[in-house]
Amino acid sequence: MWKSIPGDTPIDDLSGLKVKGIRLRKELNLHEAENILQAAQKYFTGRLTRRKAPFDFVWLLRLHQEMFGNVWAWAGRLRQFDTNLGVPYRQIEGRLFDLLQDMEYWHDSPWPLQAAMLHHRSVSIHPFLNGNGRWSRMLANIWQRLNGQPYTLWPEATVGEQSVVRKEYLAALRAADKGDYEPMQELHQQFTQAVEAPAPRPRKRGRRPRHKRD
Repeated sequence: MWKSIPGDTPIDDLSGLKVKGIRLRKELNLHEAENILQAAQKYFTGRLTRRKAPFDFVWLLRLHQEMFGNVWAWAGRLRQFDTNLGVPYRQIEGRLFDLLQDMEYWHDSPWPLQAAMLHHRSVSIHPFLNGNGRWSRMLANIWQRLNGQPYTLWPEATVGEQSVVRKEYLAALRAADKGDYEPMQELHQQFTQAVEAPAPRPRKRGRRPRHKRD
């Protein structure tokens, strides 16, 4: 029997598990971590563009599939029933569209606040059967990197276990539920990795820029 940790969705159905022979949670964690690393290499190495991370509805689901698709058959699919966490499943799609629309008006918000809001709102929707926390943290980091901002290197081992950091993390999420994003901003800043903004691509000499039609 799988032992869940406070704040996690209990894993009651293992029918979607692609990797056979897993008996311990630590074995599952290892396979998931390897899958997530593959996704991270796509978005945190090389140049990141809107084409690679368009931040539309289809891409939100695809990111989850990229992170967990080697391990779970249901990766990237919205849950089809209510759980102890998240919004009613019939509201998931609409809430994700609302989030994407609201992000268009975040231009003047400080970056720690943008990261905290995106992180909290995406995980509070809880669109998938599992992996929502890791998906939401990567989502916020991709958003920051896409805009040339520092991103957050979360200590996954401590976020995913009962520890002082995990207690602070869950407390920050509960505060954000009430509209107080200060604790979540502080956690983002605590684990922020400084990065340089991407340099503009140089224009080739001797050629006039081409204009695309609207």
